[in-house]
Amino acid sequence: MNPNPRESFPVDLTLYGDVVSPWCWLAEKRVLQAVKLLDGYFAPLRHAPFPLRPEPAAPSPAERRGMAREVRKAARQPDGAFLSPDLWTTGDAPSCSVPALVALAAARMQGAHWEEVLRERLREAALVAGLNVSRHDVLIEVAARSGLQMDRFVAALHAPGTERAVLDDYQEAVENGVEAVPALVIGEEWLVCGAREAGEYLEILRRYIESRSGLGGSQVVH
Repeated sequence: MNPNPRESFPVDLTLYGDVVSPWCWLAEKRVLQAVKLLDGYFAPLRHAPFPLRPEPAAPSPAERRGMAREVRKAARQPDGAFLSPDLWTTGDAPSCSVPALVALAAARMQGAHWEEVLRERLREAALVAGLNVSRHDVLIEVAARSGLQMDRFVAALHAPGTERAVLDDYQEAVENGVEAVPALVIGEEWLVCGAREAGEYLEILRRYIESRSGLGGSQVVH
């Protein structure tokens, strides 16, 4: 046993996700609820990009129906009633979800707070208002309304290195076993796949604390 178990904390948490995924939005809210109840054990939640649509290609009718179905399913959750499938049922569905993730990386250069603000605004634009957040004009408008310094944001958005960093993070996630989102990585040891209820996240994080304080070990939570 570790004689000073609290020396092993706080533990890093990384949530892989995409702004067009309703389940990632709900997963974040639920993880944050659990972390708040376990005050002091976990570092602030870090987000990492994992695009649902990494390659630019117009979604087929079947893909659009599938994505809309997932949003409707998430909207039936008690904490998801605000979600709308309009993004996938109107004529302007995103062909690629990378641009929105690049925008978040550009916002991060102005500080973690601004990345968080823009993520929330992009989610609202996509999953409430049904706007195509892969479009440059939509990204610029949402960023401006979010209060970012637009000259810095636009420069970072257009810089080739910003998109390259997002794609590198995505490739690293794939190599580390992430196959879909949301995916929560706890302490670079445990991988929790799929959206869970808030109580389940709390139980998983408690189990990790017990493991970290005692035997430790790696685990994938299916």
